[in-house]
Amino acid sequence: MDTKGGRCSIEINGSTYSARAKATIMPSRVSRENGVNLDGTGYSTIKPALAGIDLTFDRGLGIVWDEALMLTELNVTFVEDDLGVTHLFTGAAFEGAPSLDTETGEVSGLSIRTDKYQVI
Repeated sequence: MDTKGGRCSIEINGSTYSARAKATIMPSRVSRENGVNLDGTGYSTIKPALAGIDLTFDRGLGIVWDEALMLTELNVTFVEDDLGVTHLFTGAAFEGAPSLDTETGEVSGLSIRTDKYQVI
């Protein structure tokens, strides 16, 4: 049976945190755009991209969402526990700005991006 979803864990610079909602992983380090010439023929443009992961966190984790954290280089390990798949984002950085929902305690608006990604 092909299993999907399940539990996950995340470690950032040696500390383990709980992700709040689903994670979206962008493993490719290139993006492709297709277009059309005026004579109807197609073309493609390949651009370099950073691999990344979009996450949300719980406010109660004890993370201080300040400038120092946003400027820190990150080593992130994201484990899909039930599937036995580990994603490594080495020498990464946060992208975006943290946004705190005071009703749910969810911190969103952040991605982690790197040019050094591997899955094991």
